[in-house]
Amino acid sequence: MSDLGSATASAVALARAREAGGYPYFRRLTGHPAPGEVLVEGIRAINAASTDYLGLARDPRVSQAAARAAHELGASCSGSPLVIGTLALHSDLEEELADFLHRPAVLLSATGFQANLTMACLFIEGATVLSDWHNHASLVDAVRLGHTVNRRFRHNDPLHLERLLEEAAGQPLPPVILTEGAFSLGYDLVKLPQIADLADRYDATLIVDGAHDIGVLGAGGRGVGEYFGREPDITVLTGTFSKAFGSVGGFVAGPADLIDHCRIFGRAAVYSASIPPSATAAALAALRIIRCEPERRTVVGELAAHLHRGLAEQGRVAPAWTGPVVQLPVGSPDECLRVWRELLEAGVFTAAFLPPAVPPGQSSIRLSVTAAHTAAHIDRILEVLDSLLPPAASQLPEQVPCPVT
Repeated sequence: MSDLGSATASAVALARAREAGGYPYFRRLTGHPAPGEVLVEGIRAINAASTDYLGLARDPRVSQAAARAAHELGASCSGSPLVIGTLALHSDLEEELADFLHRPAVLLSATGFQANLTMACLFIEGATVLSDWHNHASLVDAVRLGHTVNRRFRHNDPLHLERLLEEAAGQPLPPVILTEGAFSLGYDLVKLPQIADLADRYDATLIVDGAHDIGVLGAGGRGVGEYFGREPDITVLTGTFSKAFGSVGGFVAGPADLIDHCRIFGRAAVYSASIPPSATAAALAALRIIRCEPERRTVVGELAAHLHRGLAEQGRVAPAWTGPVVQLPVGSPDECLRVWRELLEAGVFTAAFLPPAVPPGQSSIRLSVTAAHTAAHIDRILEVLDSLLPPAASQLPEQVPCPVT
């Protein structure tokens, strides 16, 4: 089925769900009765939809930093960073983030999506971009905005990537390999050692979007590069403050000359207002906590392992990495929306994914674990899943434990 056909089928299912009171999107959150919990239009539920992995969005130090910045610097910069929108606070965040990520320079943007769009100025005529099929929409759109040849390799398939690299060998400019670190759907990890070896062999620029792994993965929280011991092999690293950092905004990190080029020619950043002072201060406070409190990653890792063990005991297919996100296949859009509604009514708030965001027939429920949860929360999630959603399969692949230090 085409993307258009998939979208139509999902739209019909969503219309039926709206009539039945089970529309899953744009639900109003009306309170936070306890850490890890939320009121969804009055329904108290465990918040298993959030990607606030380290529980920093509601940390008093983060929210107080945001409040102070708003009071002292105002609610908005009211302009592009190129003209009037660069504060000393932005420079402080860029410098500390560059130091944290072991990168020469960092550029900030208003969102993580815009950070990836900013890279379109790097995708120039004469080069070939090789993108993973499962890349986030922001990476897909960034390539579309550029002027390169765009080739997509099968998801996490180094052999297919190598074949495409061989075909691109005659191009006038070196190729670019574009991938996520921890993939936003499915939540498997990039095969970084193999892909980095290919980048080195074919003199390719390797760009990794670390939205879901920076802050969570690696002993210091620097993401997949640190986890695999391959940080120097990643030329450009992008990310967002809206997940592990508990704020909003995005960044591009890499060589100073490349970042300077993006500052002037990256249209998504040049023609957008800067991150508001409050969000910038919140991200900076969160960064300092991430650096000083590795135990938050330990908590997330232990809770994620708890969830994965419980899912395995129920006979469900598990991802290869026991990370804090689990994608549970459901089937049709109608079935997915029915399960989503019943989970919420049972006190578990999740995220529903329908085609074309996922392939036809693979509608799914996504669960996220955060440091705000407790073991009792995980037990309750497992109990509700066991009663409402039959196991997808009984064969479980070998798992790679999630690092917790």
